[in-house]
Parts: sequence; structure tokens; C-alpha cells
Amino acid sequence: MLEFLKKIFQNEEQEPKKAREISLQSMEEWLNEKSKPLMDGVRQQTEEVLMKVNEEIQRARINVETLENAKLQNQNIPFKAKQYMEGNRKAYIRAVNSFLGHMEINNKDYFYLTDFCRQFEELINDLNKGTFRSYTILQEFFANETNRIAQNLKNFDNLFKELKSVLNDSNAVAVNKAREKVQNLKAKTKQKINMGIDLKNAEADLKLASGEKDSVMAEIERFSKSEQHNNFLKLNEEKKSKSINFYNDEDQILQSFSVLERALRKYSHIAFEHEEIVLDYLKHPVETLADDKNLVILEILKNLEKMLQENKLQVDDRKKEKSIEEIKKLDKEFIQQFLKKYFSFKAETEEIDNKIKLSGVPEKFRNFNKQLEDINLRIEKNSEEVNRLKNEAVKIENSIANLKNDVENSVNDIFDEEVMVVI
Repeated sequence: MLEFLKKIFQNEEQEPKKAREISLQSMEEWLNEKSKPLMDGVRQQTEEVLMKVNEEIQRARINVETLENAKLQNQNIPFKAKQYMEGNRKAYIRAVNSFLGHMEINNKDYFYLTDFCRQFEELINDLNKGTFRSYTILQEFFANETNRIAQNLKNFDNLFKELKSVLNDSNAVAVNKAREKVQNLKAKTKQKINMGIDLKNAEADLKLASGEKDSVMAEIERFSKSEQHNNFLKLNEEKKSKSINFYNDEDQILQSFSVLERALRKYSHIAFEHEEIVLDYLKHPVETLADDKNLVILEILKNLEKMLQENKLQVDDRKKEKSIEEIKKLDKEFIQQFLKKYFSFKAETEEIDNKIKLSGVPEKFRNFNKQLEDINLRIEKNSEEVNRLKNEAVKIENSIANLKNDVENSVNDIFDEEVMVVI
């Protein structure tokens, strides 16, 4: 029976101690309370050093005022030497007073004081460098007064070394680092909440844009089945059919002028009165023919045929025969017939184009395309924003987990107590 009871008590003793749960919002307050015994000594020493700093400021101000009001023992020095001395005295006093103004510390926060100890080194070094010349000159006139101020500055240096030593107490450093981690953890959790709101808004915007796109696509589909759109398609087919029929006739003209190109080019070098219109025909045969109201081309072709037959254009026999054959095809009747088809085609296609424009379908589709372009741009931007926020959320989540673990480990190291931060 006794052995049985021993086993029960042994099992109870071996049960792991449950970690204390502390909410993140209460963690800093708990840490301050828990560390109070550790920090009281540091706080008291800090107060004592800062009190000495204030006392030293008062002594230094008195010494500066003494220097400012000090009279020269030898009044017989040259006037320029006096001016030179006064200029350096004012510069030295101005620099020292500025330094003393920085020494007035009202903020007793640990992190502020730690940072100020680092700043002090810069301040004292800048003062020493900036006043070296004026201090050296004033030593010749007011050695006692400047020595007392120099001693004040040395005392400041010793006091801030003492303050730095107090603040660097291992317990104080550990507690304040833990407090800083808690503050960072709070900031990260707040950032996570704000990012969650931003993500929901971005997802809502993306859903809204996608819904608008679906709505526009459905509207396009309905419009594509409408009578208005069907008439538009018929008009386009009609225009396409007429274009195909005309292009066959147009191709004949283009081929003819392609065959005649070499001969016409040589002709243009001889017949100066026709040079410009011949070159236009070589560049744009159909358009030039439509603009040739007097059908000057018939006279040109007649002259060209004659010159070819008389061998005045230096064209080889094969090309000459081919050119003459092509000229015979391009008689007045053929050209007039082509022009009739051309102007008829232009009139018909212009009429169809007007009907297409009046149908409102092209404008409707332009509006659809503009809507889709705007919506797609919004979808792209919102998708990028959603992905960015999701990636950032993962990073923040990992950062929170790491900070939480750091805080718990720090508390365990400082107080030998297991805690679990509840976020």
C-alpha cells in the first residue's frame, strides 16, 4: 500500500508545470510589474546620475556667466587684440551654451537614455573640435575661467559613462529588450489586422470587377443574337461580296500597269508633258485612273504603242510585244467599263458603310471593348494586390510567430518562468 502511494506522489511530481497564459495586451504591464524589483535599482541609480547631470549644468552655467563677465587683468593690450579676444569669447560661450541646452534631459525612458548616451559622444566631440581654437585663444586671457568650464565638460563625460554603465546592467538590458519585443509584437498584430482588412477589400474589389466583366460578357452575347447585330453582319457580308467581285476587275488593271511599267517609265523620260501623270499611274494605277477625268491615259497609251512599234524606247522584243498586247486590252471601252464598275462599287460600299454606321453596332462594340479594357485593367491590378497582400500576410504571420516565441523565451530566461502569450 505504501509503495502504491509513493508511485502516485511521484507521478504527480513529474507532471509538467503548465505555462502561465498572458494576453498580449497585458504582457507589457505584467513584464513591468514582474521586473520592478530588478529595475528599481537601475531606476534609482539612473535618477542619481541625472540629478548629478542637472547639478553640473547649473555649475557650468555659472562658470560660463563668470567667463562672460570676466575683465582683462591687463587693460593695455592693443584694441585689435581685444576685438579678437571678444569674438572668440562670444563664439566659445555660444557653443558651450548650446551644448548645455542639449544636456537638459526630461525624458527618462530607458531606450531614450540609451540612445542619448550614444548621442552624447557625438555632442562632446563636436564641441571639442568646434571650440578648440577659441578655447586655446581664451586660455591666454582667461585661463582660470576656461579651465573651470573644461572641468565641467570632463565631469559630463564621466557622468554619461556612469549612466551608460548603469543602463548596460544585464538584467535591465534583458528586460528592456523583452519589452521592446512585446511592443514589436503588438505592432505586428495590429499590422496583421489592418492587412486583413486591406485583403478583404481587395478581394471584394476583385469579385466586383469579375462580376462586372461577367455582366458585360453576357450583354455582348445577348447583343450578338439581336436583330440589330444580324443586320450588321449581313451588311458586312454584302460589302465583302462586292469587294471580292470588284477586286477581280481591279486586279486586271494592276496587272496591266505592272506589265507596262518598264515601257511607261522610259516613256516618262521622253514625254515631259505626261511625266507627272505617268509616274502617278505607276504608283497608284486605279486611283489615278479614277481621277483622270479627261482620260489622258488613252493618249499616253496610244503614244506609247507608237514608240514601241518604232523601237524608240529601247525595250527588248519580248517585253515590247507583251506591252503592245497589254495596250490593246486597255482600249477606251475597257477603261470606261472599269470606271463604271469602280464608281458603282465606291457608291455601293459608301452606302453600306453609312448603313453600318447608322446601325450603331460598331459604336456599341467600341463601348463594349472600352468597358472590358477598363475592367480587365482593374482585375489585373486587384489580382496583383490580392497576391501581394497574401504574401505579406504569410510573412507577418511568420514574424508574429517568431516574435511570440522570442518573448516567451526571454521571460523564461529572465524570470525562470514559463509563459504563453495569447494573441
